[in-house]
Amino acid sequence: MEERIPMKASPLVVARTILWSFLGIRRGAEHEAEMVRLRPVQIVVAGVIGAAALVLLLVALVRFVVASAG
Repeated sequence: MEERIPMKASPLVVARTILWSFLGIRRGAEHEAEMVRLRPVQIVVAGVIGAAALVLLLVALVRFVVASAG
């Protein structure tokens, strides 16, 4: 039989996977299907970008709340 090489995951698929992982919501079948296509480098880079975006969002939110209170 011929072995099929999985296609690379698109940046949108990687971003969606990381966002759902941040929320802790994953379906088993989707997780298994995406893990075949994802590469560790893609996951690490997207995770770092996602974490940085989350931190910046929280900092902006805190600054807004503090400025509104004062």
